[in-house]
Amino acid sequence: MSRGSVYGISRVDNEVSRTHGWLVTVQRRGEIFRKHFSDGVHGGKQKSFLAAKAYRDEIIAKHPPFSMREYSNIVKKNNRSGVVGVCRYCASETRDLPEEKQRWFWVASWPLPDGRRKRVKFSVKKYGEEGAFKMALKARKDALKHLDGEFNPGAVRRKPVRRGKTAAGSDARP
Repeated sequence: MSRGSVYGISRVDNEVSRTHGWLVTVQRRGEIFRKHFSDGVHGGKQKSFLAAKAYRDEIIAKHPPFSMREYSNIVKKNNRSGVVGVCRYCASETRDLPEEKQRWFWVASWPLPDGRRKRVKFSVKKYGEEGAFKMALKARKDALKHLDGEFNPGAVRRKPVRRGKTAAGSDARP
């Protein structure tokens, strides 16, 4: 079974309650679809998995995932700028300094197909409050024009592993 084939499906093996089977859990637009597929009812572990997979595929066909563009425009509860994906940010190393020495930015961010996020920041000192904000808006708007495909909640969200230095001090990459 490939990793992609088990999206939304998890194994349940509880000896105490003698529950063995597969649990399908898929959420679409605030609605949760959940159903258990018992090994005993379906004639074994493999058959119950195939039944769970068929149910999961049926739910996904009837309720397709958000497009990347739709997902990128969901307003979150903690949004304070009024614009999805645009926020005002103080550089962490200057946060404890007096206000005149703090470095502030307007930051635009958007998801990439592999689950990572791209961020671009615009200095308030360099462009002014309104200029930096408008540049962040434009950067996000331009990026979303090129955003295609479906949102994949199972996409990799980890940063790639960095390769270290060799004993001689040179980069370990070939």
